[in-house]
Formats: sequence, C-alpha cells, structure tokens
Amino acid sequence: MKQFLSALTLITLIVIASCAKKTAPATSAAEPPKAKATSFTAEVSPLLQAKCTPCHFPSKGGNKANFETYATASKFGAAMLERVQKNPGERGFMPMRNPKLSDTEIATLKKWVEGGMTEN
Repeated sequence: MKQFLSALTLITLIVIASCAKKTAPATSAAEPPKAKATSFTAEVSPLLQAKCTPCHFPSKGGNKANFETYATASKFGAAMLERVQKNPGERGFMPMRNPKLSDTEIATLKKWVEGGMTEN
C-alpha cells in the first residue's frame, strides 16, 4: 500500500508540474525602459532643415554634402556629429558662420548616430 501511495503521489506531482503555466521571468524594477530610437524623419530631418539650410539642401541652392533625404544624410551621420560637437573657430566646425547647436540638438544627432541612424 505504501508503494502504491508513493507512486500515486509521484505521478500526481509530475502531472501538476507538467501542467503548470510557464511565465516569462519578471523584469527587475531597476531596469529602465528601453529608449525609443531617434528617427531621421521625425527628429533629425527637421533639425537639419532648421540648422543646415541652404548649404546642405540642393533644392534650396546648396552644394555641400546633401542632408535632404535619409538616403543621403545617413552617409554623413558620424561626420555630421563630429563637426557639430566642435567649438566655433575650430577647423571643421558646423554650422559654419552660425551659432553652435544647443546641447539638446547635439544630443538628438548623437542619439540618432549611436542608435544606428534609423529612418522612422
């Protein structure tokens, strides 16, 4: 009888364990939510239009590196970031003959470049 009860108990435990709902591990409350990637279309393009026109926009008469579309601007992402981080008077500073971009504007470009330069 003891063997029968032991076997029945073991079978019951196996059935219960196999039927238990598996749940995803809980995330730590200390983990920050993942930041949304910076989008060329929503955030970077308006910044470029405001700060880099007309020089970098062929449709506005510019003849420098083309920042008008994602396809053309994304080729220059790293160089763009490097140049806007320079100080006025330094060789290569951008935007030429204009004030330095704000820390927020530079952070937007940096986040875009470091986030893989997404389009949307």
